[in-house]
Amino acid sequence: MRCLNYLLLIFLLLLGETSFSQQPVDTINLGEIVIQGAKIDKGNKVILDQASINRMSLPDIGTLLRNVAGVNGIRKGGASIDPVIRGYRFSQINVMADDGMKVEGGCPNRMDPVTSHLEPDDVESIEIIKGPYSLRYGPSFGGIIQLNTFKPKPSDNFEIHLKSHTSLSSNPAGLGQYLLFFGGGKKFYFGVSGSYKNYHDYKTGDGNKVSSSFRKYNYSADLGYTPAKNHELLLSLHSNYGRDLMFPSLPMDERKDNTTLISADYHIKNLTSLIRKLDIKVYGSDVYHEMDNSQRAAYSSVVPPYTGLMQAVSKVDASNSGGRIELNLIKGKHELLAGADLEIARKDGGRLTRMIMVMNGVETISTKNTNLWKDSQMINSGVFGTYIYDNQKFKINVSARFDLNQATSTDTLKLIKEGVNYFNQLSSNYTNLSANAGITFPIKGGHSIGFYAGRGMRSPDLTERYIKFLTVGYDSYDYLGNPQLKPEINYQSDLIIDVNLNKAGKLKVDAYASIIDSYISAVPLPASVATPKSMGALGVKQYKNVGQAWFYGFEATYNSPVIKGIGVVLTASYTYGIQERAIKNILENNQVIDQVELKNDAVQEIPPMETRIDLNYRFYNQKMLFTLGSRIVAVQNHVSESYYENAIFGTVLMNMAYEFQVNKLIKLASGIQNLFDKAYYDHLNRRIVGSTSRLYEPGRNYYMNLIINI
Repeated sequence: MRCLNYLLLIFLLLLGETSFSQQPVDTINLGEIVIQGAKIDKGNKVILDQASINRMSLPDIGTLLRNVAGVNGIRKGGASIDPVIRGYRFSQINVMADDGMKVEGGCPNRMDPVTSHLEPDDVESIEIIKGPYSLRYGPSFGGIIQLNTFKPKPSDNFEIHLKSHTSLSSNPAGLGQYLLFFGGGKKFYFGVSGSYKNYHDYKTGDGNKVSSSFRKYNYSADLGYTPAKNHELLLSLHSNYGRDLMFPSLPMDERKDNTTLISADYHIKNLTSLIRKLDIKVYGSDVYHEMDNSQRAAYSSVVPPYTGLMQAVSKVDASNSGGRIELNLIKGKHELLAGADLEIARKDGGRLTRMIMVMNGVETISTKNTNLWKDSQMINSGVFGTYIYDNQKFKINVSARFDLNQATSTDTLKLIKEGVNYFNQLSSNYTNLSANAGITFPIKGGHSIGFYAGRGMRSPDLTERYIKFLTVGYDSYDYLGNPQLKPEINYQSDLIIDVNLNKAGKLKVDAYASIIDSYISAVPLPASVATPKSMGALGVKQYKNVGQAWFYGFEATYNSPVIKGIGVVLTASYTYGIQERAIKNILENNQVIDQVELKNDAVQEIPPMETRIDLNYRFYNQKMLFTLGSRIVAVQNHVSESYYENAIFGTVLMNMAYEFQVNKLIKLASGIQNLFDKAYYDHLNRRIVGSTSRLYEPGRNYYMNLIINI
């Protein structure tokens, strides 16, 4: 396979000398290389366009998001990387699709984050807003990631089009195929697509094989109808299926994941001279998630072979449904967005465990059923408004949101010790208020300065409220939910400066700081209160509001001028996070012998400082692009003692990419990721279960994409 990809790469490089007639194309983003023009920065928003999505070697969307400054990801296997924004993770960031459609994953360990339920080929653009500055699509705490999928559009004449995207990679050895058939006329228009991915295990830079194979297939259908001028009805269906996804950092692997997303949108434009737009949306998402440990013997060299000792199967049904209505009014320099939304999230499922024991030649089997979530439900209803004023001299943006959050469960567990209620009173109701304001001043010469301040408030999610005795965190502890957790509140400010250096290029710096009240973390429980239920767990931790936490850092981007087709892009990002109070168990031979309280402990899973330098050369009448990129990761010594994090060494990685627009119909792209085959792991990568070893990233990978648009 590697020899084949060598030949393919040489072929593409030679192909670059062939003459074809073609118009210039937009600059793109390939693999781990950020290329000039592949993303758009607008104030505190980053937009990844289709050029930076459809031409990559991407197992999933999380891999793509790791390329954005200030955005990282947690790797647990070969796919389904869980995004992290500036150290905020899980439900601290709001991930959605198509203007507000939400998905509730089924795995307690988040082997199926929201981004894993949509395929990259179906996504046309991604919008990222860092911080609590967008309140239109639900509570916003640490940031928003919106995935905008393909939507058909009307045309004056009936048309039919076809798009094909074929991808090959060497490490992991895999194939991806995507087909999109779309078209229509003025009244009716449609899109039908399907994709298939099959990836094998990958090898690290030092030649070790990581059990990380997976298969995915999906299909989508969209139908648009224009009943009258400026009116549009759009019906959408996405079905995504995962099979045999291996997760060496988790106690189980994903055996089956069936996801169905449906939505109906009605848009009215220019209703009156004042009402510019009215949007109505209803949606429903359903996830069936099945996990087991049946193939753990396949990589027993790094984890205990559970097969034959303890067999476990978990099945979870999760759903998320709701809707929203939004009105957009514009009068001169004034703009108002106002609306309301509703989200209903549900989870229900359990685990069947079979323990096989042999004594005196006699085999006995004992079975046990436990529930993970018992009819857990969370309802969030909210109203929101955003006012924008732009007079060319400055732009003001003010938003507010009010939410009513209700959660319930029919769980039967009651944990009350010595008068202390640890797990009881399963219903909770909260009223949350979020608000933000921002102002931007354009400065003569192409400069600008902007200041944003916000208050983002989020209620705890279903895992934080109701999970029971599962190792869902970074460390090897069983976690217990807390039905009486209070909401977290993030007070954040951003200072954004854009500098036009004229012939020397452009520079953008975003510096931020956050104070979080009622920060949710996990605190060890005494053995007299609760003992672990999972094999190898060191103890039990429970989610608690532990006081305050602080986050601060920056992102910076420099774009050089393009001279004779050559340009340089430099990005840097850094986050520092601490919590005022943490409890750490002192261990000896994996037994708790003491407990200490830590002041100003590092927040766990904070990425180290990272810099990227990308040299881009566009040539041959703009039809060819060559990129040489480097990723420089600094040492991370600021690690959490209470979560037993280890410091990591820094590393430098190199990547190459080449693209050739053959003609109007065909584009070829190829590249080499991790050019020097380095053995390394990202700081956020989880440990391999049953060991203290980190999950290493893939070694050198050759890839090639063929994109056809007809």
